[in-house]
Amino acid sequence: MLWTHSNLTVQPFTADALVDVPLPCTFDFNVAATKYLDGLEDGDIPICVLFSGTVFYHDAADSVQIDQISWDREANYRVPVSVWKQMMEHYYPNSVWLNLRKDVFEKLRDYKIRRGITSWEQAFERLIADDLGPVANLEKPNAVGAN
Repeated sequence: MLWTHSNLTVQPFTADALVDVPLPCTFDFNVAATKYLDGLEDGDIPICVLFSGTVFYHDAADSVQIDQISWDREANYRVPVSVWKQMMEHYYPNSVWLNLRKDVFEKLRDYKIRRGITSWEQAFERLIADDLGPVANLEKPNAVGAN
């Protein structure tokens, strides 16, 4: 599954260079992948990074040379599931992805607007409370009369 495309320019170097390659992790990069990764409890996520591009360099006569990085160049890495979960909680605390059909979203948006509700969470909470009625309060412990 394609995760992302990332471009990087590496400054001139001699012999070796160590660079960080940015791999953006948006919460919605793929709903199926996000659901899969969120469902993992431990272990590692295998990542294969494919490289391509152009290298500019000076030869022994100090002439500028150009060479292509072969499309079969790759690096494999294993990302601990705990790192994925920490990243998601850092950038998207206490959040989940919800994918709705457009017609359902429009109905929810209309519901929200008609009632002057300011957030999506409030719209869902109101719908749930309306649906459950007095039963919604049963889940909350009541100090008065509690056994």
